[in-house]
Formats: sequence, C-alpha cells, structure tokens
Amino acid sequence: MPLQIPRRRRKPVSIDMSPLIDCIFQLLIFFMLSSTFLTPAIKLTLPTAAAVDNAPDQFLMVTLGADDETYVNKDRVDPAQLRQRLSERLATHKDKVVTIRGHESVPLGRFVHALEAAKQAGASNVNVAHSLPK
Repeated sequence: MPLQIPRRRRKPVSIDMSPLIDCIFQLLIFFMLSSTFLTPAIKLTLPTAAAVDNAPDQFLMVTLGADDETYVNKDRVDPAQLRQRLSERLATHKDKVVTIRGHESVPLGRFVHALEAAKQAGASNVNVAHSLPK
C-alpha cells in the first residue's frame, strides 16, 4: 500500500471587490463636493464706467454710471426709456446681443432693471462686461 500524504486544500484566490468599490465611491463624492467650492468664473464686481467706450456701433453696450447715468453706446438715456431705446436699436441689428457694464458701486437694482429692459426689448443674449483679476 502506497504512502498517502494528506494534502490541504487551498482556498481559491479571489479579490474582494466591495472595499474597492467603497473607495471609488468615496473618491467620487470627495471630488464632486470639492469642485463646488471652487471660485466662480465670473466676478460680481463690475468694472468702472469711466473707461472710454471703444466698442464699435455694431455692438449694443449699456453703460451704468456711478451717478445714475445710463448710456446706450455713447448716447445718454433716461432709465425709464431704456427698453424703448434698446428695442429701436435692436430692430436694426442682425444679432440681438446686448452687453451691460457698469461702475462697481452700481446698485443691484439698477443692474437688474437694465437686464430686464434688454430682455423685454428683444435681446437674444445679454452679456456682462467685467474685469479680470490682475
């Protein structure tokens, strides 16, 4: 009778995926939450209106001055008549784009009024001019 040596059976080698999946989900949550803490791309401090308006007449630029002054391109406009003046100008422009810029001390209410006037006048796109950090 031959000599029989008892052999131990080895467990099959396998990788448990549960901890790996848990780590991946935690990393995903971490990066999603940390990306919300990034600084916004558009600064809310608007540039000063004292700069010379070099935009050609093909663009519509609404400038809000610090002393309750409102300009459409280079023409001074009464704020109550802003929508009417913008609709007259937008009728002659092929692309209905209005850019709003203003002094950084302009109250938010005046800015919102200019934004609403541009939308009601028929602007398809309203841009906000701002300065970049130096």
